[in-house]
Amino acid sequence: MTTRAHGVLLFVLIAAMLAGCGERRTPPAGPAVALRAENLTVSPSTGPVTHVLVRNPGAETYRGTVTATFPDGWKMNTTCQDVTVRPGETARLAFAIERGADSASNTYPVHLKAVSADGTEVTRAQTIVCASAPYFKPTIDGQTDDWKDAIAVTFATGGRKTVVGTYWSRRSLSLLVAVEEDALTPLPEQGGGGACDAVQIAVSPRDAKTPASSSGVAQRYEFLLAATPAGGRCFALMRPGERLSAAAKERPLAGLELADAQTEVVRRDGVTYYECAIPMKAIPRIRPDPGREFCFSVLVHDPGGTGLRDWGEAAGLWPWQRSRLAWCAWQGATWPDNPPFDNKVEWGFCSSKH
Repeated sequence: MTTRAHGVLLFVLIAAMLAGCGERRTPPAGPAVALRAENLTVSPSTGPVTHVLVRNPGAETYRGTVTATFPDGWKMNTTCQDVTVRPGETARLAFAIERGADSASNTYPVHLKAVSADGTEVTRAQTIVCASAPYFKPTIDGQTDDWKDAIAVTFATGGRKTVVGTYWSRRSLSLLVAVEEDALTPLPEQGGGGACDAVQIAVSPRDAKTPASSSGVAQRYEFLLAATPAGGRCFALMRPGERLSAAAKERPLAGLELADAQTEVVRRDGVTYYECAIPMKAIPRIRPDPGREFCFSVLVHDPGGTGLRDWGEAAGLWPWQRSRLAWCAWQGATWPDNPPFDNKVEWGFCSSKH
């Protein structure tokens, strides 16, 4: 054996001895988890159950403890829970509010912490809201008088506010979206081109999913509210059972108008108000009952200002929950390079704001 070969063999033997009798290296940290606090679907003063999602994106089972800190003065049945989450799965942990208080701003800070069995810590700070529609049937006239008892959900994009309010009755789902923007660009005359302002909404059952392939079928109802030369209009973009391949097509809106919807779009003092009542018969998979949870989300198209505003982003959805199949394209829309977030954000029906 050559001198060089002896040296290599000696090095290997020494390395093996050190590995066997020296200080062991700390094993690699376990798989990280993603945390998200869901929005409330009834007011916290009523003592509801709220939920925290724990997602395991790793290849190994996650075992740890999740702690949730809620606003000062709230009393919870527990603030800490053990959790085991298999790879690729999401655990939904329930925390009951035994004593809560409603906030005038409808914002509630929540701090989440997960500590794995090996001590790896993951934290997330969030601000959640009560995302719920009280029972009431407003007059759709472009005025805001009827909306004082709605539970306002406010989020900001590029320093400009969007405020969403909803009501429900046995006959309709009503909404008012107030968009702070520099100007309102309506849909052009038929045959015209150019970008325009609009509000796009999606409604679906609580257990609905967005398929990962365009060959799948939609599980949502999707609508577009816009100003036209003839007044406010509501267009039906998607219904459950339709192929998602249609979502990627920039379809003209002609022929998609929802005839039974009542829609007004008005502008006052730097704010555009989109007010609409969608008949419940247009969304038959959403049962109008108090306490009913469903999914609801909003996109605001403001191409001349902030660009696309996305409630899914403001609601804290995870980065990988963006999907080009979650929202329909349409002629007149402009889209950023990154697709919008999924349209499955928790919402609910309640009997009253109070």
